[in-house]
Amino acid sequence: MPGTALGLFLIDFIVRPFARIYEKWPLAMLLVCLIIYGIIGYIVVKSVYFADEHHY
Repeated sequence: MPGTALGLFLIDFIVRPFARIYEKWPLAMLLVCLIIYGIIGYIVVKSVYFADEHHY
């Protein structure tokens, strides 16, 4: 899935400059990671399981 790989690359590319800030607040970093990876996971699960269900 190129979309997921691209999303993971962009997350790492965007978050890396702010790594020093997040080291000072580990709970904030955990929360940000959970939110971002949760969104990506939701998109992947939605595309896999609900691709055949088209209700027009």
